[in-house]
Amino acid sequence: MQLKNRYSLLLAGLLLPGFTIMAQESYLAVLQPGSSAIFQHLNLKSAEITGQSRFSYQIMSRDGSSYIVENNENSKPDGEVFTRKTLWFEANSGVAKWYEEQDLRKNFRISSSYSGEIMYTRLDQDGEVLEFETNLNREQAVPFELVIFFLRKNLQQILQNKAYAFNLFLPLLAIELEKKGLLRSMSMIRMRVEAQPERQLKTPLGDLKAQTILLSPQSGFLRALLPREKTHFEFTFSAAAPYHLLQFEEGTTRHVLTELQQPE
Repeated sequence: MQLKNRYSLLLAGLLLPGFTIMAQESYLAVLQPGSSAIFQHLNLKSAEITGQSRFSYQIMSRDGSSYIVENNENSKPDGEVFTRKTLWFEANSGVAKWYEEQDLRKNFRISSSYSGEIMYTRLDQDGEVLEFETNLNREQAVPFELVIFFLRKNLQQILQNKAYAFNLFLPLLAIELEKKGLLRSMSMIRMRVEAQPERQLKTPLGDLKAQTILLSPQSGFLRALLPREKTHFEFTFSAAAPYHLLQFEEGTTRHVLTELQQPE
């Protein structure tokens, strides 16, 4: 057997050793139309503020149907927007339908649509187009753009299960792997979820009990192989429903909630 085939079989065994969740989920319980939030970006190495994220949630119509839409803009300290993201959920079911992300620095746009069990992904960068599809039901996986909603919805179950794990699909990592001629399946990662002790945290809503969740590949081999900034994450939520996101970390950046407007 060739080395490449042996390597492929080894990765297949490490990535998906069992399933615990359903891919198509309703997030109505944690969607709040009329709300908005601002997160400040803190560089953990330099302790400098490097920008901010603005989120808003509103009801919108499309092709005669109603949707709850999450709009997100990330900007530099001078206010210049460098990424825009939009995520559409069916208003009656809370199931995700479309996602689009535009990076103005790198001149690329990634879009996804969720149709039944299939997720269709398209990358358009500098005139080059890459398209592929992923069977989320077969993989029992959560796309990365939905991971915050997934963790909020399942927070109590996570806290009660010390061995909680799920399959996370990282579309941007899949695209990088595709370009390098590597296995796209390496972007479908079994993630372990580690709950940290409850703590008090100062927030725009006052001092709140908070719960921090750590995500990392379940496989030690993958933790060493894949880039840490793309596969290790930390999320902190309020300990009471609806489990507001208070801060999160990826790479060397911590996003800290500085403003939260709730529906009237």
